[in-house]
Amino acid sequence: LGSGLIRGVGPAIARKVVRHFGAETLRVFEEEIGRLVEVRGIAERKLESIRASWSEHRMIRDVMLFLQEHGVSTLFAVRIYKQYGNAAIAVVQADPYRLARDIYGIGFFSADRIALALGFAADGPRRIEAGIRHVLSASREAGHCYLRREQVVEQCVALLEPEHVEPVQ
Repeated sequence: LGSGLIRGVGPAIARKVVRHFGAETLRVFEEEIGRLVEVRGIAERKLESIRASWSEHRMIRDVMLFLQEHGVSTLFAVRIYKQYGNAAIAVVQADPYRLARDIYGIGFFSADRIALALGFAADGPRRIEAGIRHVLSASREAGHCYLRREQVVEQCVALLEPEHVEPVQ
């Protein structure tokens, strides 16, 4: 709620709303949005702005919940939504490794955790390709101009071995 995507609801108002409605907050937004006037700082005029924005961004809720279920922070969930819009869930389900290429701040390890949580195979082609990209990118950032094939293979094997995969929480 405090992500800034819903006009009229910033971090301060979001805290007040959640404090007031608790676990019922999202239900109130969906079914009884008029009750938001019970929260100090939300008058009828602000309510109308919130109502219009909530209606316009209804898909945000599903995207945010989906992403947070897979360990994505609110900050990155907002970035993902801004990048892909209402197609965010479909994009992430189809190729979570794409996040590492498209979203600044999301790297291979975060994308890999999401992919594995979604059931992508630990030895699947998308994971291997993403691992290779990560190894090459990390090497370039370390100042290397090239790597021998054996070096790439060795580093990828070390990166992608199951005992090195961080568990999904």
